[in-house]
Amino acid sequence: MSDPGARSHPAGSAAAPPVAPLRHLGRFRLVTVGINSVIGGGIFIMPAEVAGLIGPASIAAYVLAGLVVTGVGLALASLASRYETSGGPYLYVRSAFGEFAGFQVGWLFCLARLTAMANLVNGFARYLGALLPWAAHPVGRAAVIAACAALIMTINMIGIRQTSGAANLFAFAKVVPLVILGIGGLFFLHAENFTLTPVGPLSFLRSVLLLIFVFSGFEILTVPAEESLQPRKDMPFALIATVLAVCGIYLLVHSVATGMLPGLASEQAPLATAAGMMAGPAGRYAMTLIAATSMAGCALISLVGGTRLLYAMSRARQVPWWMGSLHAAWRTPVKATLLMGGIGTGLAIASAYSTLAAISAGTRLLVYLACCLACLRGAGGRIIPVLTSLAIVALLCALKKEEIMWGLSGIIIGTVLYFGMMRYTGARRGRAVEAVGGMK
Repeated sequence: MSDPGARSHPAGSAAAPPVAPLRHLGRFRLVTVGINSVIGGGIFIMPAEVAGLIGPASIAAYVLAGLVVTGVGLALASLASRYETSGGPYLYVRSAFGEFAGFQVGWLFCLARLTAMANLVNGFARYLGALLPWAAHPVGRAAVIAACAALIMTINMIGIRQTSGAANLFAFAKVVPLVILGIGGLFFLHAENFTLTPVGPLSFLRSVLLLIFVFSGFEILTVPAEESLQPRKDMPFALIATVLAVCGIYLLVHSVATGMLPGLASEQAPLATAAGMMAGPAGRYAMTLIAATSMAGCALISLVGGTRLLYAMSRARQVPWWMGSLHAAWRTPVKATLLMGGIGTGLAIASAYSTLAAISAGTRLLVYLACCLACLRGAGGRIIPVLTSLAIVALLCALKKEEIMWGLSGIIIGTVLYFGMMRYTGARRGRAVEAVGGMK
Protein backbone atom coordinates (compact mmCIF):
# COMPACT_ATOMS: atom_id res chain seq x y z
CA MET A 1 0.00 0.00 0.00
CA SER A 2 1.42 3.35 -1.00
CA ASP A 3 2.02 6.15 1.41
CA PRO A 4 -0.90 8.57 1.13
CA GLY A 5 1.32 11.44 2.16
CA ALA A 6 3.78 10.88 -0.67
CA ARG A 7 3.77 13.16 -3.69
CA SER A 8 2.73 11.46 -6.94
CA HIS A 9 4.58 11.93 -10.24
CA PRO A 10 3.66 11.00 -13.81
CA ALA A 11 4.42 7.43 -14.82
CA GLY A 12 7.98 6.89 -15.94
CA SER A 13 9.19 10.15 -14.46
CA ALA A 14 11.19 10.86 -11.36
CA ALA A 15 11.07 13.82 -9.08
CA ALA A 16 13.37 16.52 -10.38
CA PRO A 17 16.19 17.25 -7.94
CA PRO A 18 16.22 20.78 -6.55
CA VAL A 19 18.49 23.18 -8.39
CA ALA A 20 21.40 24.22 -6.20
CA PRO A 21 23.86 27.08 -6.76
CA LEU A 22 27.22 26.16 -8.28
CA ARG A 23 29.98 26.01 -5.68
CA HIS A 24 32.87 27.78 -7.40
CA LEU A 25 34.19 30.39 -4.95
CA GLY A 26 37.47 29.34 -3.37
CA ARG A 27 39.57 31.31 -0.90
CA PHE A 28 41.36 33.46 -3.47
CA ARG A 29 38.16 34.42 -5.28
CA LEU A 30 36.42 35.24 -2.01
CA VAL A 31 39.30 37.51 -0.93
CA THR A 32 39.19 39.21 -4.34
CA VAL A 33 35.46 39.78 -4.00
CA GLY A 34 36.00 41.17 -0.51
CA ILE A 35 38.75 43.61 -1.54
CA ASN A 36 36.72 44.72 -4.56
CA SER A 37 33.72 45.37 -2.29
CA VAL A 38 35.67 47.36 0.32
CA ILE A 39 38.09 49.48 -1.72
CA GLY A 40 35.85 51.91 -3.52
CA GLY A 41 35.77 55.68 -3.57
CA GLY A 42 36.24 56.47 0.11
CA ILE A 43 40.01 56.09 0.25
CA PHE A 44 40.38 58.63 -2.57
CA ILE A 45 38.61 61.38 -0.57
CA MET A 46 38.44 60.44 3.11
CA PRO A 47 42.11 61.27 3.91
CA ALA A 48 41.26 64.95 3.44
CA GLU A 49 38.00 64.70 5.43
CA VAL A 50 39.54 63.15 8.53
CA ALA A 51 42.66 65.33 8.30
CA GLY A 52 40.36 68.33 8.43
CA LEU A 53 38.91 67.03 11.71
CA ILE A 54 41.99 65.85 13.61
CA GLY A 55 45.08 66.47 11.47
CA PRO A 56 47.96 63.93 11.64
CA ALA A 57 46.15 62.11 14.48
CA SER A 58 43.98 60.69 11.70
CA ILE A 59 46.59 57.93 11.34
CA ALA A 60 45.58 56.71 14.81
CA ALA A 61 41.92 56.95 13.73
CA TYR A 62 42.68 54.56 10.86
CA VAL A 63 44.23 52.13 13.33
CA LEU A 64 41.19 52.25 15.64
CA ALA A 65 38.75 51.90 12.74
CA GLY A 66 40.78 48.91 11.57
CA LEU A 67 40.54 47.33 15.03
CA VAL A 68 36.75 47.82 15.08
CA VAL A 69 36.21 46.23 11.66
CA THR A 70 38.61 43.44 12.62
CA GLY A 71 36.36 42.73 15.61
CA VAL A 72 33.32 42.73 13.32
CA GLY A 73 35.17 40.48 10.88
CA LEU A 74 35.97 37.98 13.65
CA ALA A 75 32.33 37.97 14.79
CA LEU A 76 31.14 37.40 11.22
CA ALA A 77 33.78 34.70 10.76
CA SER A 78 32.42 32.91 13.83
CA LEU A 79 28.87 33.17 12.48
CA ALA A 80 29.92 32.10 8.97
CA SER A 81 31.48 28.92 10.42
CA ARG A 82 28.04 27.87 11.71
CA TYR A 83 26.11 28.02 8.40
CA GLU A 84 26.41 26.62 4.90
CA THR A 85 23.36 28.41 3.49
CA SER A 86 23.33 31.81 1.84
CA GLY A 87 22.04 34.93 3.51
CA GLY A 88 24.88 36.47 5.50
CA PRO A 89 23.88 39.01 8.19
CA TYR A 90 20.18 38.62 7.31
CA LEU A 91 20.39 34.86 7.97
CA TYR A 92 22.45 35.24 11.16
CA VAL A 93 20.19 37.85 12.76
CA ARG A 94 16.95 36.17 11.68
CA SER A 95 18.12 32.85 13.14
CA ALA A 96 19.08 34.53 16.42
CA PHE A 97 16.26 37.05 16.91
CA GLY A 98 13.41 36.22 14.51
CA GLU A 99 11.83 37.45 11.28
CA PHE A 100 11.34 41.11 12.23
CA ALA A 101 14.97 41.57 13.26
CA GLY A 102 16.08 39.83 10.05
CA PHE A 103 13.88 42.14 7.98
CA GLN A 104 15.34 45.22 9.67
CA VAL A 105 18.86 44.05 8.86
CA GLY A 106 17.89 43.55 5.22
CA TRP A 107 16.20 46.93 5.13
CA LEU A 108 19.21 48.64 6.74
CA PHE A 109 21.38 47.03 4.09
CA CYS A 110 19.18 48.66 1.44
CA LEU A 111 19.53 52.04 3.13
CA ALA A 112 23.30 51.61 3.44
CA ARG A 113 23.55 50.75 -0.25
CA LEU A 114 21.37 53.72 -1.17
CA THR A 115 23.42 56.24 0.81
CA ALA A 116 26.68 54.63 -0.37
CA MET A 117 25.58 54.99 -3.99
CA ALA A 118 24.71 58.65 -3.39
CA ASN A 119 28.02 59.22 -1.60
CA LEU A 120 30.09 57.64 -4.37
CA VAL A 121 28.38 59.62 -7.13
CA ASN A 122 28.96 62.72 -5.01
CA GLY A 123 32.67 61.81 -4.78
CA PHE A 124 32.80 61.23 -8.54
CA ALA A 125 31.69 64.81 -9.12
CA ARG A 126 34.11 66.08 -6.48
CA TYR A 127 37.13 64.51 -8.17
CA LEU A 128 36.13 65.79 -11.60
CA GLY A 129 35.54 69.23 -10.10
CA ALA A 130 39.16 69.31 -8.93
CA LEU A 131 40.27 69.12 -12.58
CA LEU A 132 37.39 70.81 -14.40
CA PRO A 133 36.42 74.14 -12.78
CA TRP A 134 32.94 74.18 -14.30
CA ALA A 135 32.15 70.82 -12.59
CA ALA A 136 32.86 72.38 -9.18
CA HIS A 137 30.07 74.96 -9.48
CA PRO A 138 26.60 73.93 -8.16
CA VAL A 139 24.95 73.62 -11.59
CA GLY A 140 27.90 71.80 -13.14
CA ARG A 141 28.22 69.54 -10.09
CA ALA A 142 24.52 68.63 -10.25
CA ALA A 143 24.84 67.89 -13.97
CA VAL A 144 27.84 65.59 -13.41
CA ILE A 145 26.04 63.76 -10.60
CA ALA A 146 22.89 63.33 -12.69
CA ALA A 147 24.89 62.08 -15.70
CA CYS A 148 26.88 59.57 -13.63
CA ALA A 149 23.74 58.32 -11.88
CA ALA A 150 21.89 57.98 -15.19
CA LEU A 151 24.77 55.93 -16.60
CA ILE A 152 24.94 53.45 -13.74
CA MET A 153 21.14 53.17 -13.62
CA THR A 154 21.11 52.34 -17.33
CA ILE A 155 23.84 49.73 -16.94
CA ASN A 156 22.01 48.23 -13.96
CA MET A 157 18.84 47.91 -16.02
CA ILE A 158 20.16 46.59 -19.33
CA GLY A 159 23.86 45.74 -19.23
CA ILE A 160 24.91 44.33 -15.89
CA ARG A 161 25.76 40.92 -17.37
CA GLN A 162 28.53 42.49 -19.44
CA THR A 163 30.20 43.98 -16.36
CA SER A 164 30.28 40.93 -14.08
CA GLY A 165 33.14 39.14 -15.86
CA ALA A 166 35.60 41.97 -15.13
CA ALA A 167 35.25 41.91 -11.32
CA ASN A 168 38.71 40.46 -10.61
CA LEU A 169 40.43 42.78 -13.10
CA PHE A 170 38.56 45.73 -11.60
CA ALA A 171 39.83 44.85 -8.12
CA PHE A 172 43.45 44.74 -9.29
CA ALA A 173 43.01 47.97 -11.27
CA LYS A 174 42.09 49.72 -8.02
CA VAL A 175 44.58 48.08 -5.69
CA VAL A 176 47.77 48.23 -7.78
CA PRO A 177 47.80 52.05 -8.25
CA LEU A 178 47.15 52.55 -4.52
CA VAL A 179 50.02 50.24 -3.58
CA ILE A 180 52.32 51.99 -6.09
CA LEU A 181 51.34 55.38 -4.66
CA GLY A 182 51.83 54.12 -1.11
CA ILE A 183 55.30 52.66 -1.73
CA GLY A 184 56.50 55.41 -4.08
CA GLY A 185 55.22 58.13 -1.79
CA LEU A 186 57.52 56.95 1.01
CA PHE A 187 60.33 58.81 -0.77
CA PHE A 188 58.42 62.13 -0.71
CA LEU A 189 57.54 62.36 2.99
CA HIS A 190 58.13 65.45 5.14
CA ALA A 191 58.55 64.75 8.85
CA GLU A 192 57.03 68.10 9.88
CA ASN A 193 53.68 67.03 8.40
CA PHE A 194 53.34 64.42 11.16
CA THR A 195 53.48 66.97 13.99
CA LEU A 196 50.47 66.33 16.22
CA THR A 197 48.03 69.05 17.24
CA PRO A 198 45.47 68.99 20.11
CA VAL A 199 42.44 66.87 19.24
CA GLY A 200 39.04 66.76 20.96
CA PRO A 201 37.62 63.30 21.81
CA LEU A 202 34.39 63.90 19.89
CA SER A 203 36.30 64.97 16.78
CA PHE A 204 38.43 61.82 17.01
CA LEU A 205 35.33 59.65 17.45
CA ARG A 206 33.69 61.36 14.47
CA SER A 207 36.76 60.62 12.35
CA VAL A 208 36.64 56.93 13.24
CA LEU A 209 32.92 56.86 12.39
CA LEU A 210 33.58 58.33 8.93
CA LEU A 211 36.35 55.82 8.35
CA ILE A 212 33.94 52.94 9.00
CA PHE A 213 32.36 53.90 5.67
CA VAL A 214 35.74 53.45 3.98
CA PHE A 215 36.32 50.05 5.63
CA SER A 216 32.81 48.64 5.14
CA GLY A 217 31.69 46.21 2.45
CA PHE A 218 33.50 43.04 3.56
CA GLU A 219 30.25 41.68 5.02
CA ILE A 220 29.04 40.93 1.48
CA LEU A 221 31.43 37.94 1.54
CA THR A 222 29.10 36.06 3.88
CA VAL A 223 26.06 36.25 1.59
CA PRO A 224 26.93 33.68 -1.16
CA ALA A 225 27.68 30.79 1.23
CA GLU A 226 26.05 28.24 -1.08
CA GLU A 227 28.46 29.25 -3.87
CA SER A 228 31.57 28.76 -1.72
CA LEU A 229 33.59 25.54 -2.01
CA GLN A 230 34.01 25.18 1.75
CA PRO A 231 31.99 28.00 3.37
CA ARG A 232 32.70 27.05 6.99
CA LYS A 233 36.45 27.18 6.36
CA ASP A 234 36.94 29.54 3.43
CA MET A 235 34.62 32.37 4.50
CA PRO A 236 36.22 32.99 7.91
CA PHE A 237 39.66 32.96 6.22
CA ALA A 238 38.50 35.34 3.46
CA LEU A 239 36.90 37.74 5.96
CA ILE A 240 40.04 38.09 8.07
CA ALA A 241 42.37 38.20 5.04
CA THR A 242 40.25 40.93 3.43
CA VAL A 243 40.10 43.07 6.56
CA LEU A 244 43.86 42.78 7.21
CA ALA A 245 44.79 43.48 3.58
CA VAL A 246 42.55 46.54 3.41
CA CYS A 247 43.82 47.84 6.76
CA GLY A 248 47.40 47.60 5.52
CA ILE A 249 46.69 49.36 2.22
CA TYR A 250 44.64 52.14 3.82
CA LEU A 251 47.16 52.83 6.58
CA LEU A 252 50.00 53.00 4.03
CA VAL A 253 48.12 55.30 1.64
CA HIS A 254 46.87 57.67 4.33
CA SER A 255 50.28 57.90 6.00
CA VAL A 256 51.85 58.79 2.66
CA ALA A 257 49.15 61.37 1.92
CA THR A 258 49.71 62.93 5.35
CA GLY A 259 53.47 63.08 4.88
CA MET A 260 53.36 64.40 1.31
CA LEU A 261 50.61 67.03 1.50
CA PRO A 262 50.97 69.84 4.07
CA GLY A 263 47.51 71.12 3.12
CA LEU A 264 45.84 67.70 3.06
CA ALA A 265 42.69 68.95 4.82
CA SER A 266 41.91 71.42 2.01
CA GLU A 267 42.48 69.02 -0.89
CA GLN A 268 39.46 68.14 -3.03
CA ALA A 269 41.31 65.24 -4.67
CA PRO A 270 44.15 64.36 -2.28
CA LEU A 271 45.47 61.21 -3.93
CA ALA A 272 45.45 62.86 -7.36
CA THR A 273 47.52 65.71 -5.92
CA ALA A 274 49.95 63.22 -4.38
CA ALA A 275 50.25 61.32 -7.67
CA GLY A 276 50.92 64.65 -9.41
CA MET A 277 53.80 65.35 -7.04
CA MET A 278 55.31 61.97 -7.89
CA ALA A 279 54.69 61.76 -11.65
CA GLY A 280 53.65 65.24 -12.78
CA PRO A 281 50.42 66.06 -14.65
CA ALA A 282 50.25 62.56 -16.11
CA GLY A 283 50.14 61.06 -12.64
CA ARG A 284 47.46 63.50 -11.51
CA TYR A 285 45.23 62.78 -14.49
CA ALA A 286 45.80 59.02 -14.21
CA MET A 287 44.86 58.95 -10.52
CA THR A 288 41.80 61.11 -11.20
CA LEU A 289 40.68 58.66 -13.88
CA ILE A 290 41.28 55.69 -11.57
CA ALA A 291 39.40 57.36 -8.70
CA ALA A 292 36.44 58.42 -10.86
CA THR A 293 36.19 54.97 -12.46
CA SER A 294 36.44 53.27 -9.07
CA MET A 295 33.72 55.46 -7.54
CA ALA A 296 31.38 55.02 -10.50
CA GLY A 297 31.99 51.26 -10.49
CA CYS A 298 31.36 50.94 -6.75
CA ALA A 299 28.24 53.10 -7.06
CA LEU A 300 27.02 50.58 -9.62
CA ILE A 301 27.81 47.70 -7.23
CA SER A 302 25.87 49.47 -4.46
CA LEU A 303 22.90 50.00 -6.76
CA VAL A 304 22.99 46.38 -7.93
CA GLY A 305 23.11 45.12 -4.35
CA GLY A 306 20.30 47.37 -3.16
CA THR A 307 17.93 46.64 -6.04
CA ARG A 308 18.53 42.87 -5.92
CA LEU A 309 17.86 42.90 -2.20
CA LEU A 310 14.57 44.73 -2.81
CA TYR A 311 13.75 42.07 -5.42
CA ALA A 312 14.40 39.28 -2.89
CA MET A 313 12.37 41.04 -0.20
CA SER A 314 9.47 41.58 -2.59
CA ARG A 315 9.45 37.87 -3.42
CA ALA A 316 9.28 37.18 0.30
CA ARG A 317 6.32 39.62 0.47
CA GLN A 318 8.17 41.88 2.88
CA VAL A 319 7.94 44.95 0.62
CA PRO A 320 5.37 45.83 -2.10
CA TRP A 321 5.62 43.55 -5.12
CA TRP A 322 6.25 46.37 -7.61
CA MET A 323 9.58 47.21 -5.91
CA GLY A 324 10.97 43.93 -7.18
CA SER A 325 9.03 43.47 -10.42
CA LEU A 326 11.25 42.53 -13.36
CA HIS A 327 11.23 44.08 -16.82
CA ALA A 328 9.82 41.59 -19.34
CA ALA A 329 12.73 41.90 -21.79
CA TRP A 330 15.72 42.86 -19.59
CA ARG A 331 14.68 40.70 -16.59
CA THR A 332 16.05 43.26 -14.18
CA PRO A 333 14.28 45.20 -11.37
CA VAL A 334 13.77 48.38 -13.38
CA LYS A 335 11.31 50.01 -10.97
CA ALA A 336 13.60 49.41 -8.00
CA THR A 337 16.50 50.83 -10.02
CA LEU A 338 14.57 53.98 -10.91
CA LEU A 339 13.39 54.36 -7.30
CA MET A 340 16.78 53.91 -5.64
CA GLY A 341 18.66 55.71 -8.40
CA GLY A 342 16.32 58.69 -8.29
CA ILE A 343 16.47 59.02 -4.51
CA GLY A 344 20.24 58.51 -4.54
CA THR A 345 20.72 61.22 -7.15
CA GLY A 346 18.70 63.68 -5.09
CA LEU A 347 20.69 62.85 -1.95
CA ALA A 348 24.00 63.21 -3.81
CA ILE A 349 23.07 66.68 -5.10
CA ALA A 350 21.59 67.96 -1.85
CA SER A 351 24.00 66.51 0.74
CA ALA A 352 27.66 66.86 1.64
CA TYR A 353 30.08 63.96 1.16
CA SER A 354 30.78 63.58 4.89
CA THR A 355 27.06 63.59 5.77
CA LEU A 356 26.30 60.75 3.35
CA ALA A 357 29.34 58.81 4.57
CA ALA A 358 28.20 59.18 8.19
CA ILE A 359 24.64 58.02 7.43
CA SER A 360 25.91 55.03 5.45
CA ALA A 361 28.41 54.17 8.20
CA GLY A 362 25.72 54.51 10.88
CA THR A 363 23.35 52.09 9.14
CA ARG A 364 26.15 49.58 8.59
CA LEU A 365 27.19 49.87 12.24
CA LEU A 366 23.65 48.90 13.26
CA VAL A 367 23.94 45.80 11.07
CA TYR A 368 27.36 45.01 12.56
CA LEU A 369 25.97 45.48 16.09
CA ALA A 370 23.13 43.05 15.36
CA CYS A 371 25.65 40.49 14.07
CA CYS A 372 27.85 40.87 17.14
CA LEU A 373 24.81 40.31 19.38
CA ALA A 374 23.81 37.29 17.28
CA CYS A 375 27.33 35.93 17.77
CA LEU A 376 26.74 35.98 21.53
CA ARG A 377 23.73 33.66 21.15
CA GLY A 378 25.86 30.67 20.13
CA ALA A 379 28.93 28.83 21.29
CA GLY A 380 32.30 30.52 21.03
CA GLY A 381 34.27 33.38 22.51
CA ARG A 382 32.37 36.36 23.86
CA ILE A 383 35.06 38.90 24.64
CA ILE A 384 35.58 40.17 21.09
CA PRO A 385 31.84 40.49 20.23
CA VAL A 386 31.19 42.32 23.52
CA LEU A 387 34.11 44.74 23.09
CA THR A 388 33.19 45.33 19.44
CA SER A 389 29.56 45.99 20.39
CA LEU A 390 30.64 48.57 22.96
CA ALA A 391 32.90 50.25 20.40
CA ILE A 392 30.03 50.39 17.90
CA VAL A 393 27.71 52.00 20.45
CA ALA A 394 30.38 54.61 21.19
CA LEU A 395 30.83 55.36 17.47
CA LEU A 396 27.08 55.76 16.97
CA CYS A 397 27.24 58.57 19.54
CA ALA A 398 29.34 60.56 17.05
CA LEU A 399 26.40 60.88 14.62
CA LYS A 400 24.92 64.34 14.28
CA LYS A 401 21.28 65.07 15.04
CA GLU A 402 20.19 65.34 11.40
CA GLU A 403 22.01 62.09 10.55
CA ILE A 404 20.24 60.31 13.39
CA MET A 405 16.90 61.66 12.13
CA TRP A 406 17.64 60.35 8.63
CA GLY A 407 18.46 56.92 10.03
CA LEU A 408 15.41 56.80 12.30
CA SER A 409 13.18 57.87 9.40
CA GLY A 410 14.49 54.97 7.33
CA ILE A 411 13.91 52.49 10.16
CA ILE A 412 10.37 53.79 10.72
CA ILE A 413 9.55 53.49 7.02
CA GLY A 414 10.87 49.92 7.06
CA THR A 415 8.81 49.07 10.14
CA VAL A 416 5.64 50.45 8.56
CA LEU A 417 6.36 48.46 5.39
CA TYR A 418 6.94 45.25 7.36
CA PHE A 419 3.74 45.37 9.40
CA GLY A 420 1.76 46.78 6.49
CA MET A 421 2.81 43.86 4.31
CA MET A 422 2.05 41.40 7.12
CA ARG A 423 -1.45 42.82 7.42
CA TYR A 424 -1.93 42.90 3.63
CA THR A 425 -0.77 39.31 3.07
CA GLY A 426 -2.76 38.16 6.11
CA ALA A 427 -5.91 39.79 4.73
CA ARG A 428 -5.33 38.17 1.34
CA ARG A 429 -4.97 34.74 2.95
CA GLY A 430 -8.17 35.38 4.92
CA ARG A 431 -10.11 36.29 1.76
CA ALA A 432 -8.75 33.20 0.02
CA VAL A 433 -9.89 30.95 2.89
CA GLU A 434 -13.34 32.56 2.84
CA ALA A 435 -13.57 32.07 -0.92
CA VAL A 436 -12.68 28.38 -0.64
CA GLY A 437 -15.14 27.97 2.20
CA GLY A 438 -17.89 29.62 0.19
CA MET A 439 -17.40 27.19 -2.69
CA LYS A 440 -18.14 24.14 -0.56
